[in-house]
Amino acid sequence: MTEEAAARKARKEARMQARRAQLALSRQDHGGPLAWRGWFDGSAHPNPGKLGIGALLLGPNGERIEVSEAAGYGSSSDAEYAALTAVLQAALAVRPPPVQLLLYGDSQVVINDVLGTTPVGAKGLETQRATVVALLEQFTEVSLRWIPRHRNGEADRLSQLAVNRGSDPPGACAPMGHMPIMK
Repeated sequence: MTEEAAARKARKEARMQARRAQLALSRQDHGGPLAWRGWFDGSAHPNPGKLGIGALLLGPNGERIEVSEAAGYGSSSDAEYAALTAVLQAALAVRPPPVQLLLYGDSQVVINDVLGTTPVGAKGLETQRATVVALLEQFTEVSLRWIPRHRNGEADRLSQLAVNRGSDPPGACAPMGHMPIMK
């Protein structure tokens, strides 16, 4: 094996180890007894197209807040950012505010953009990133983690409902969009 091939193989193995470590970390839930947990997802039909956002926020005492809203027109990244913004705003509206907030989403683009894990921010999303970062700064302890799409089903369902409601004919009876449900 040439020196160049060995170096490539070592770099590939290092990337795989980093990916496995990140995946293991994302599966851990370090939330304490007062932690609120939130899941968010955005949909664009087609992409770009009509946007729907969905979010689920669960409190430590069984509180449940759902967000399902049409969000205009744009790309899937616009929808994901809008959903993240909505779950953060819902968490800020909770009284007393969450001591700890754990957020989960399936958009690596948005999560990496917010966390700054890529050398260059996502182009065209600077305003959305600034809004989310300003909201995040209002929390004492908050974490943002990527999860696989299949583990984000409830937020996806809420975003799909919002897109589908947005395509109903005028005058059709449809459930309300942003309707907090507290239990």
